[in-house]
Amino acid sequence: MSTIRLLVANGCSFARGAELAAPERDAWPALVAAELGIGVANLACDGGSNRRVVRSTVAHLDAVRRAHGLAYDQILFVGMWTALSRDEYYDSRIEDGPVRPDLGVRPDLPEEPHWQRVADWKAAEGDRPSRAYLKHLFSTTGETVNFFVDWLLLEHHLTHLGVPNRYAFAWEVLPDPIPAEAAPVMRALRADLVLGQLPPRAHDTFREMVFGKVPFGHWDHPLREGHRYFAEVLLRWLRADERLHFPRPARSPA
Repeated sequence: MSTIRLLVANGCSFARGAELAAPERDAWPALVAAELGIGVANLACDGGSNRRVVRSTVAHLDAVRRAHGLAYDQILFVGMWTALSRDEYYDSRIEDGPVRPDLGVRPDLPEEPHWQRVADWKAAEGDRPSRAYLKHLFSTTGETVNFFVDWLLLEHHLTHLGVPNRYAFAWEVLPDPIPAEAAPVMRALRADLVLGQLPPRAHDTFREMVFGKVPFGHWDHPLREGHRYFAEVLLRWLRADERLHFPRPARSPA
């Protein structure tokens, strides 16, 4: 059993740490890594999609691994899933910058700004591709199936490399009930790799776990207390997993 030396996190603003004064210190990936005595690489992107989580993890994980001088089995990947209504497309001619200054942070990855985010929040700001996607292409059933297929492919890819992988949800992003067309793919996923259960209950997701207990920012993101609370839950779950070995016992974030 290899010792985990690096936490690689990916997701949207709930994983990046939007509205935090110092997300590199106070977002849950940084808190968890610090308490486990390991490094952290946060690939999360404000306003990012689940498809972006899969694409950017597969594209950049090897570079992250080499930069830290580690083997794949010394990396723990934790993905935090976000809204099904988001997607992305590539356009080398333009860069997708911030629409709102406090929600524009993207990781420093090659070609990242040329991946255009597609989402309801961009549609509300007047983005025509986002409006067209939501009006003509999006369906809850279709995107639920696509999401589970993408997740299954990512899980198999990481497992094949030898990377321990775990998953959580930013909020209640899945439809209830799960569409019949998507249920067989969901059942093919490893539920033991998911915080809580699959599909998650409300109190298993980051936002619902802390809503009403801690302060939220203007754009509905949990602030420092919320990230600390979620980090404590995640630490207990990871530490109880006998398949994972860390340099030192986990404590509660200060």
